[in-house]
Amino acid sequence: MPGPLEEALTFFRESSGSREDMLTAMQRRFTAQTRWENVGVATTVGIDQANQFVEGFLARFPFERGEFVVHHAAVAGNVVLTERSDIFYGPDGQEMLALRVMGAMEMDGPHIVAWRDYFDTNSF
Repeated sequence: MPGPLEEALTFFRESSGSREDMLTAMQRRFTAQTRWENVGVATTVGIDQANQFVEGFLARFPFERGEFVVHHAAVAGNVVLTERSDIFYGPDGQEMLALRVMGAMEMDGPHIVAWRDYFDTNSF
């Protein structure tokens, strides 16, 4: 059975690709209680609020493809810390937005219980 680190890394691999890939991975990994906090931007609880947040993000950045590159990862118990680059590409294949992110995910098997991401909000 995969541990928290492998589950979190698998989520980022599943999320890379089309925006549909990202939404499908979230649907698979989030629960009705998952708390997703983009510190300084928004906090959602549950998959429905998370989907609403993503829809708002897409209205501002209508990306076609995303890439989630994990540079470093560490685990303590069920908490996984990641240093990442989240890169979003437009329909023309050009980079629209790139964020350097530090995140913490609390895992329960394959499910994300809580997810906090910290990044420079001036990128927006």
